[in-house]
Amino acid sequence: MKKHLIVIGIFVLLMVVGLGGCLNIFEEIELDPVINRAKPYIEKIILNDIELRAYANSIIKDCNSGDRECQINSIYRYIVENFNYISDPIGTELIQTPQETIQIGGGDCEDFSILFISLLENIGIKTYLVMNETHAYSLAYDVNTNELWKNIEKSFINKVEIEWGDSIKQNFENTFILDAYQVWYYGDNGSSLSEYVEYLNISYKIDSSRPIHLYIVPSKEDYNNLIQHKTFNHYPDYEVEDLLKEENVFPYANSTKGIILKNENRRESTVSVNISFYYRPSFYKYFEDDEITSYWIDVKKCIVIDCTLGEWGYPGHEADIEGEKVAIDPVSKEYYYLN
Repeated sequence: MKKHLIVIGIFVLLMVVGLGGCLNIFEEIELDPVINRAKPYIEKIILNDIELRAYANSIIKDCNSGDRECQINSIYRYIVENFNYISDPIGTELIQTPQETIQIGGGDCEDFSILFISLLENIGIKTYLVMNETHAYSLAYDVNTNELWKNIEKSFINKVEIEWGDSIKQNFENTFILDAYQVWYYGDNGSSLSEYVEYLNISYKIDSSRPIHLYIVPSKEDYNNLIQHKTFNHYPDYEVEDLLKEENVFPYANSTKGIILKNENRRESTVSVNISFYYRPSFYKYFEDDEITSYWIDVKKCIVIDCTLGEWGYPGHEADIEGEKVAIDPVSKEYYYLN
């Protein structure tokens, strides 16, 4: 009997020592300052929720299955275009769940990061929460930057066309009869380009059955002056007097332009034209010095996602953030210091 009691006593002692060791491990984790600071935010991230999954899927419905870059860009665009930045009350740190941010329609940097991470995790894209002393954002794991840029460019072009009210690429292709002494014009009214458009390129390919006269002019007003036999402006370097076949590009115009074809013969001419007006959007100037910012984690490229940068922000755009930055895996709680 005593032997049994001794054995039981030793077993209980070992269990206590063992549990004490485990408790020490847990205490070390809880005492980790990085995890401790990130814990309130990570606890709000929802990794597996059918409603969030459906919500994310409604946002990425136009992306091909498995197109991570399209999905990341679509969710980013949706957040920056549909949610408002709302600061916390003075002296209070409010941390919202993804559902609360959706319901309110806004939040601060932590709330946007929690929402973005939750949406991506629910469609199977691994993420990290990035924190420093004053800011929070996220990383999207394993991203092809070239493919991502194609999606960024496409969404920005679409944004410009909506705000400008016209297509940035306009193509005209036709074959027609140009009667004797008739003048034909294709172009715009010559107004200055808007803030959304930096300059215009014109490419053209023209074939004529008889020699005709080609002018590139600043505006439709010059066309009106020509047909009224008044003095008109044109670009001499691009004038062709006896055109039968011509292919060229008129580059870098800072206002809209037009093409004039004039038949100076006594007989009609059959003319085929293929003209493209390409308006270069102004947003490209934002990328002259910037690039898609990425960090390497586990030999995979991770892209910076900061949803507080406004409608002209983009996935990979990292603001000038000073201080130490740490990326925390919301699932494993592993973390990495970013250089």
